[in-house]
Amino acid sequence: MLNHKKRPTLSTVAQRCGYSVNTVSRALRGDPKLPQATVQKIKAAADETGYIPNRLASSLRSHESHVVAIIIEDIENPHYSHLMARIEQELQIRGYNVIILCNNKSLASEKELAALAVSYSVSGVLLFPQDSVKTANEGSSAVQLLQANHIPVVIVDRSIRQQDIDCVRVDDEAGGYLAGKVLSQLGHRHFLFLAGPRNNTSQPLRQKGFLQAVSDYCPATNRSVRITEENDCFAAIRSGQLARLLTPRDYSALVCFNDEVAYYCMQALQDEGYRIPQDVSLCGFDSIGSDIRFLPRLSSIAHTKGYSIAEYAVKALMNRIEHPAAARQDIVLPVSYYDGGTCAGPVRLHRRPSDV
Repeated sequence: MLNHKKRPTLSTVAQRCGYSVNTVSRALRGDPKLPQATVQKIKAAADETGYIPNRLASSLRSHESHVVAIIIEDIENPHYSHLMARIEQELQIRGYNVIILCNNKSLASEKELAALAVSYSVSGVLLFPQDSVKTANEGSSAVQLLQANHIPVVIVDRSIRQQDIDCVRVDDEAGGYLAGKVLSQLGHRHFLFLAGPRNNTSQPLRQKGFLQAVSDYCPATNRSVRITEENDCFAAIRSGQLARLLTPRDYSALVCFNDEVAYYCMQALQDEGYRIPQDVSLCGFDSIGSDIRFLPRLSSIAHTKGYSIAEYAVKALMNRIEHPAAARQDIVLPVSYYDGGTCAGPVRLHRRPSDV
């Protein structure tokens, strides 16, 4: 049988302890003018009744919820889940609570979640946009909705071509260039580049930087680059056909858009009998293995130590909350190469351990 009784209120607590509703409210807010004995008695009564403050009602009265919404596209990617944990830590230090809203890579859902964040009267939003490749005139529908409702918002881990929005990201083009430079200087001349999502602004920047490094460091007469489209890559992962996508093995170095894809490739190549890095060098992007210790080591590109995406994103949001009219910020963090032991000089192509 359903229990239709209402949740405990301030009146419930007042009846239990014998004080007025106003005194109970002051005590639970930590009013220093009340005697400590009174505060303790009222808090004990609140615990006994199971009273929990209605944060939504309080935020509607004060116009400040001290809640930040994180709108994320892919909660399964370890890079994002780890980043969200760091963001939550940074926000808690500043007295903010967090709600996480996942759009499951749906543009329609992203706008709906932005509307949900508005309905909760959040203090701000950290948005990992699904569709970031738009013209300056188009903008992002989720961002426009948030801005129309005067909700401070910061784009995290990528940029969008909207000119009036704060962004915090790594230097994707420099990161792609660094991957190409490291591998070229190791002696590689034949590459496979597994591209990221077309609608992600990080993808063309990483690819552009990588191709420029190969052009700068490899002789034009003795280099080759094969680029696999993102749709082909993730379809192959879902169907268990990644090894087929990595064939023919006409490359000595494999560069992946992110670490998530790189780890799938590592497993697929090893299942086929290839050794990393003896037979194939492998480089990712995000360096999630640096923080998630149980993952195999992987050479990767990520923000330079001391430059935390989470910290900079939260600082940018706090600045936007406190200074709504402040100039727009596009914060680009420097990158470094982290040697996880999966990149080395090339050996003869097509060789497997069984060929030795």
